[in-house]
Amino acid sequence: MRNLVLLLTVLALPAAAQTAPDLSGVRPDDAARLAALDEAAGRALRQALGQGDQAQAAAAAAALRGAALPADAVDPAALSGRWTCRMTKIGGLLPAIDYPPFACEIGVRDGTVSFEKLTGSQRTRGTLHRDGDRWIYLGSTFVRGETPVDYQDFPPDIDLQAGETLPDVGVLEVMGADSARLLMPLPYRESVLNVLTLSR
Repeated sequence: MRNLVLLLTVLALPAAAQTAPDLSGVRPDDAARLAALDEAAGRALRQALGQGDQAQAAAAAAALRGAALPADAVDPAALSGRWTCRMTKIGGLLPAIDYPPFACEIGVRDGTVSFEKLTGSQRTRGTLHRDGDRWIYLGSTFVRGETPVDYQDFPPDIDLQAGETLPDVGVLEVMGADSARLLMPLPYRESVLNVLTLSR
């Protein structure tokens, strides 16, 4: 029923305006990563389908399956709460690798939309922002036990030898009331594209 209501809401909305994205406050390196999302996804899929076995190819395809709703059809308050999230890393060191389910959470407080991966050894925490016709994620990847850095506090230049706490950027795509994915292109380590698939 919720999916039907969401669909009817989308159909009643005007087409999303193709406005230029406002990337003020985003580090230049991260703006470049976001701009390269489609290129990274294509390169990652090419590796997964061309070099991966059947299971790896299927994991990569499943992570990217499903059409996203227009950004202006997404109500952040409706996304609040706990989600089951599955990380799929595509391209890079391996054609694809699919991890067991983790717990994630989206929250809305005083106009700020937060996102956090709560379990697993590799985590991420940050905020979601409407940016033209998409929702972008600005956060910090970190290892369990470390303290994440607020995105705005990262220095202009990143020292990869300084630790595992690094800037995370991505695009949130919502496919329905209980289905979404966070696409993180060109992470600093391991893969070409990270896809965190959300369900509940």
